[in-house]
Amino acid sequence: MSIAQHLLDRHTDASRYSVIIDEPAGVATFLLFDLSGAVSGYQQYRPAAEKVRKNDQQRGRYFTYKSTGRHAVFGLESWRWSRPLYIVEGIFDCVRLHNIGYSAIATLSNDPKQLAEWLWTINRPIYAVCDSGDGGEKLASFAHRHVTCDGGDLGSMTNDEVARTLAAF
Repeated sequence: MSIAQHLLDRHTDASRYSVIIDEPAGVATFLLFDLSGAVSGYQQYRPAAEKVRKNDQQRGRYFTYKSTGRHAVFGLESWRWSRPLYIVEGIFDCVRLHNIGYSAIATLSNDPKQLAEWLWTINRPIYAVCDSGDGGEKLASFAHRHVTCDGGDLGSMTNDEVARTLAAF
């Protein structure tokens, strides 16, 4: 299966995002931006690779690079879609919210302490959609309201499960 088709299977239309697809290498590279609109990092996604905890560019499914001293998030394309800004950990979680018309960013971490000041100064309610466990609790602490996904994350849920999860808000 091609990378482009794999992304579609994960509810991600690559034409809506700043993503570079390298089919021969089996990599999709999502560009990350700061609030000024400058590229400030990237996340590479290799669906055929193993999912490892370490940020390993050679072997891991995910590799994230953020410019030192700059904010880097995914999802600023949706900035004006809804009054609350939803925060999630990952790109595919974020895309699920975009697909239903919500403003959402992926912090690419369950502990976005580097974004804390920025999040509290944007003058919008912050809603977090969190994975279960300690990591989800950390992300929830950066939000005005939060909901915890039971048994998975938004990126792997069916549309009905996503709707039920968001109904908690």
